[in-house]
Amino acid sequence: MWIIDFEASGLSKQSYPIEVGLTNGSDEYQALIKPMPHWQYWSDEAEAVHTLSKSKLESDGLNPAHVAHALNNKLSGQLVYCDSVQWDGFWCNVLFADSSIHQRFEVLDIQELLKDSDNHLETFLAARSKLENVDEYTVHRALDDAKIIWQALNLARKN
Repeated sequence: MWIIDFEASGLSKQSYPIEVGLTNGSDEYQALIKPMPHWQYWSDEAEAVHTLSKSKLESDGLNPAHVAHALNNKLSGQLVYCDSVQWDGFWCNVLFADSSIHQRFEVLDIQELLKDSDNHLETFLAARSKLENVDEYTVHRALDDAKIIWQALNLARKN
């Protein structure tokens, strides 16, 4: 089971992906994404949350097409889960569409995995909250968020 998470320039329909992280518990991928010239929207409030500056993305970010190809290479033909398909799915679509690359995997909400039982959702939320407060992770960084979601989902599905 793959989990994907994006950090973005803000919570707006003009926002764009700035970081992606994914894990399946044994394999992982993460990348900062260099903004395309037409990606202009920037929220200072979002930057305060994820702590990634535009200058950091310009200097250390990878070309969006490179990131899209890397995601396709790792995830082709698979179902990939996120904790907010409304946003993570949106930013994934922006990444692929603006890079003119066909996305070869499907992004679904983790609710699909938790819908069988209210207990699964409660266990997931409790586990995620606990993991977010562990010094091992930096919340609102894509790979760490994906790891937290993956671990919390596994705990919830075992119950």
